[in-house]
Amino acid sequence: MSDGGVTRTLVALHGNFASSRWWVDLLATPPAGWRVLAPDLPGFAGTPHPGPVSIGAYADWVQDWLRAQGVTRPVLLGHSLGGAVALEVAARDPQALSGLVLAASAPLSGLVTPEEHYPVLELLRTTPALLEASLGALFPSGRPANFADLLTDGANMAATHYSGNARALAGWQVEAARLAGLPTLVLGGELDALITPDLVRAQAAALGTAATVLPGRGHGFPQEDPAAFRALLERFPDTLPAS
Repeated sequence: MSDGGVTRTLVALHGNFASSRWWVDLLATPPAGWRVLAPDLPGFAGTPHPGPVSIGAYADWVQDWLRAQGVTRPVLLGHSLGGAVALEVAARDPQALSGLVLAASAPLSGLVTPEEHYPVLELLRTTPALLEASLGALFPSGRPANFADLLTDGANMAATHYSGNARALAGWQVEAARLAGLPTLVLGGELDALITPDLVRAQAAALGTAATVLPGRGHGFPQEDPAAFRALLERFPDTLPAS
């Protein structure tokens, strides 16, 4: 990392059924030498969602948000659905970013949800116990201290997003060649049943880098083990320029 108090900007994009509160530990104790910003994507935690449910629309919003915030050349961190959004933003203009961190990110080829799972996604809107069980399963080594807040945000997601985000991920993909030369950190959880270690390693290979898989952690590994996650961010390449 750089010294002399130089600060780099990390913009953290949350996943599905989530909000910026998933980054509460990262915001409270940023990696050394970084400042962390965490927006709520459209349709999450009260952010208006006026347009279509698509990865492209989310990427449009993020690009507008970065301009409004005056943020230039940040590192984008994307978790799960947020990883697809980060990848889309990066593929449009890699030179606008200093780097990319993919945490249990949707694969480059998209993520197809079987049709028989869509009724279950809609049930999550009206069945609190099912939502709690589904979100709880993301943290096999232990639920975060603010799990009640995470559950509240998951329940308050826009109604269009329950099936809409799954359709959006199924219809999206990005070419690895468009990201050539962009420093990228690819991370996953050993016990992640959604973005499995094999998918994480395949994504890393396509991007010409190595994958780091955290043992004993699941899809929510940044929240299960924030100290280990922070340490990985602190070791991100020293070649990154200051923002």
